[in-house]
Amino acid sequence: MENLKSPWKLYAEQVSAAAEIVDSYYRGQNSLEPTADHTQSVSLSLPPSAPQDILVARQTVIDSASKLQQLAIGPNEYLPYLALQYQYLGCIRWLCHFSIPSILPDQGSLSYTEVANTAKIPELQLRRIAGMAITGGFLCEPSPSMLAHNPTSVLFRRQQGLVDWALLLSEISAPTAQKMVEVTERYGETSKKTETAFNVQYDTDLPYFDYFGQRPALRARFASYMKTVGSFPGTNIKHLIHGFDWASLGDATVVDVGGSNGHASIAIVNAFPQLKCIVQDLPETIANAPPLPESLHSRISFMSHDFFKLQVVEGAAVYLLRMILHDWPDAEAKKILQNHVEVLRKGARLIIMDTVLPTPGSVPTNEESLLRYRDLTMMQMFNSKERELSDWAALLDGIDAEGGKLVLKAVEKPFGSVMSVMEVTYSPNPVVNGTS
Repeated sequence: MENLKSPWKLYAEQVSAAAEIVDSYYRGQNSLEPTADHTQSVSLSLPPSAPQDILVARQTVIDSASKLQQLAIGPNEYLPYLALQYQYLGCIRWLCHFSIPSILPDQGSLSYTEVANTAKIPELQLRRIAGMAITGGFLCEPSPSMLAHNPTSVLFRRQQGLVDWALLLSEISAPTAQKMVEVTERYGETSKKTETAFNVQYDTDLPYFDYFGQRPALRARFASYMKTVGSFPGTNIKHLIHGFDWASLGDATVVDVGGSNGHASIAIVNAFPQLKCIVQDLPETIANAPPLPESLHSRISFMSHDFFKLQVVEGAAVYLLRMILHDWPDAEAKKILQNHVEVLRKGARLIIMDTVLPTPGSVPTNEESLLRYRDLTMMQMFNSKERELSDWAALLDGIDAEGGKLVLKAVEKPFGSVMSVMEVTYSPNPVVNGTS
């Protein structure tokens, strides 16, 4: 017992050892020597392409540092530190709404007065809100009364999708999350898509996507968010490319069901030129899809289709459902799957890319918290959920497969992905005494 380390020492040593690994890699990759100045314009973040052992070390730093911080804060200061999070989100919303990231230059700084005059906002409000955001790692103040970008905030200048993501979080997701109490009090146990926290917050009888469908600005913002989130490490489209043996399909067709603007299909055909993709989505989504590069016109086509209706494309090798089924409660998810039974009976495969929720405590805490955040978002917006592996198996077992069953043939979780790639095939029932 004398050699048993206290949590303080254990977490500190884990952070120190893992940080040394990350730092050594960084120094070996860059001529720039890291400094203690966190406002520097060059990011010290690891690229997603870093070796797996380096990314594992980074995850250890995040997880152990988080546990060490929780230990240091203790129960008495839990609420004050919790309060910081909603203030940070409020600041980001205000800054994005008034276009502060786009007003500030990529390099250099502007005075608070210049920024306030350009944005037509009160300077004192800007100073106070930016001051809070800076403590959370967004923007920096290189000298008194001067405001500038840091490596995080400058990305919001360069990528409009991040601004759209931030506004969806702050204007839709965060207010909706506060209505979980009202949903439970009003509806109790419910799986209806019109009895969600979203419905309560916005006083609407419309499901989430129908509500967005009637509001072009929200629909465009959501499409921008979906495109952007596909480039981030945990949801990067590369995980779809690496999570299934697409090359084995040869010269074949993939149907991208609910494929929005076709970002997944573009990645597939770019990586595997022998494949062709058909992107299916609702008419309004297809109508607003940005034009494809001319080089892809012969390999990607768009089709209006409602996945609650029978799949109309026959002869494809794969039908892809990426980030689709988690948006829907079990009853609706089963309808989507049921509409693909006939094409699966003819030998096609269904590729589902969605989260497979881990059992509690089976993965690092930070990774689990991000997955459970996604699960709660599904509940709040759609009365759906992120499913554990047993839930996915049960969902497939509930499909009427007409003389057979849908089988979860393989599950692959690419390193760094928050989602798994699941391969589903049709298996006929065994023949017994001449009958199946």
